[in-house]
Amino acid sequence: MIVALAAMCALWTMPLSAKTGVDLGYLNSNYRWKANGDGNGKSEPMNGFFVGVNNDIRLFAGLSIQPGLYYSYLNDEGSEEMLYLNVSDSYTEHMLNIPIHFKYTFDIVPVFGVYVFVGPTLSLGLAATNKMSVTGDFGGTAVNGSVSYNAYSGNFKTDNLSDFSDQILSTISQYMPQNRMTRFDVLMGGGIGLDLLKFITVKGGFDYGLINRYKEDSLGTLNRTQFYVSVGVKF
Repeated sequence: MIVALAAMCALWTMPLSAKTGVDLGYLNSNYRWKANGDGNGKSEPMNGFFVGVNNDIRLFAGLSIQPGLYYSYLNDEGSEEMLYLNVSDSYTEHMLNIPIHFKYTFDIVPVFGVYVFVGPTLSLGLAATNKMSVTGDFGGTAVNGSVSYNAYSGNFKTDNLSDFSDQILSTISQYMPQNRMTRFDVLMGGGIGLDLLKFITVKGGFDYGLINRYKEDSLGTLNRTQFYVSVGVKF
């Protein structure tokens, strides 16, 4: 990770033809899991956005390298009833991503170009929280609070449930994913884009996570996939 950051900084300061860009886009992601033994599947899709900057450094002809720095937000929500309790479930991730893409542009006309890109993305998870807001009646007592699970540390936290947190936790925690994840990932992918009027860019791409995100290898494998579309401007 440190080596990659150093390489990106070096590229950013090289005296080559370069343009700085700002991107804002839609992000869709899920996790594909495979248990040791039998069973595999995928999580519910998460939706969100990403925003950040990149530097398009031309190497020669239509080839360039494009390092970037992006913040990403993902969320999935749902609701259900458990043992006379109304539960609203929200899973949220915040990430810092560093794509290092190789890009080749085909200039069709001076104001319109098509490009393809491929390369790795280094990803650092900032926070991953599953929060269940609980309302209803539990043993004759009105309940209005929440239970949160930190997917990186494995810790539970309750809010406004101190009078019966043990009972609520034992009931709710069995419905919450309790498999701790690692913060780091390396995704590999690529995509296609358009350069318009020399300063507007539109692109879409797909990435697949190469790192098993489970902290305990005995659980099997957990890999992230994502696709995205974005629009940006270049300076």
